Amino acid sequence: MWKIGKILNAEQLMDKAFRRAKKKKGSEKIEEIRKTLNESLRRYVRDFPSFDNIHPFYYELIDLLVGINKMKKSLSSVEWARKKILLLSRDGIKKIRKGEDARKTVIDLYGRISSLLRQIDEDLKFLENARFKISKMPSVSTDIPTIIIAGYPNVGKSSILSILSKAKPEIAPYPFTTKGLVLGHFHINKDYEEKKIQIIEAPGMLDRPIEEKNEIEKQAIVALKHLPKAIIFVLDASMHCGYPLKNQLNLLEEVKKMFKVKIIVVENKVDLSGGKTDYIKISCKSGEGIEELKEKIKELV
Repeated sequence: MWKIGKILNAEQLMDKAFRRAKKKKGSEKIEEIRKTLNESLRRYVRDFPSFDNIHPFYYELIDLLVGINKMKKSLSSVEWARKKILLLSRDGIKKIRKGEDARKTVIDLYGRISSLLRQIDEDLKFLENARFKISKMPSVSTDIPTIIIAGYPNVGKSSILSILSKAKPEIAPYPFTTKGLVLGHFHINKDYEEKKIQIIEAPGMLDRPIEEKNEIEKQAIVALKHLPKAIIFVLDASMHCGYPLKNQLNLLEEVKKMFKVKIIVVENKVDLSGGKTDYIKISCKSGEGIEELKEKIKELV
């Protein structure tokens, strides 16, 4: 995952540059300002990922959370300001070396650089917000088989993940949901070879048109679109989740239409419902059906 350092706003940048140059005089003062701002602004642009080379999952997620076109525009503005500061600094140093009044030249340069930085202040603030959101994205492996557990809220997705991964799942800070993305791994033996499988719990979705889905649901859709080798779709016919089975089945049909990947449908909480569908019946409480689910996963990956 990308490591993007904190981005200062215009006032903070000016304070940083002018403070470092405080004890310098004449052209040395200008050179110190030039060096500080050039290094800072260059790093801001360099730290962000190259959008042409990132995985489609991350590209679409960043676009949803931040807006890639807006980010590109802000980065271009920062780069423009950096180059402009270099030119202004060079001109200021030339003037002093030619014998022009050093104090007047430095004061004039301070004003022009301050004005430039204020022009890109909104871009700097936007990029700092983007940096924060990107820093909260998960470090998902895109090169190993991935299973995504999907379904309505409260149908038992977390319990299934915990059982399959045989460990306390890793909670990765992530904008999918307030509790974070739940990420786990487990291994299967297939064709005399041990394979590592990544398993992710997607946040709950509701049965409604795509245009009515909220940002959390849209982020789940991004993951379902780009990551899974297969989807485990979880139903709760016991009604303990608080949603009618009919609505859950409608969402299942929507998922089938939207994502052209293999789908394993399981009915969870059969210890409560007694089993009301023809799908794989499991109970995280009793362990019923878990081995059958594991074998089905092995077949698909």
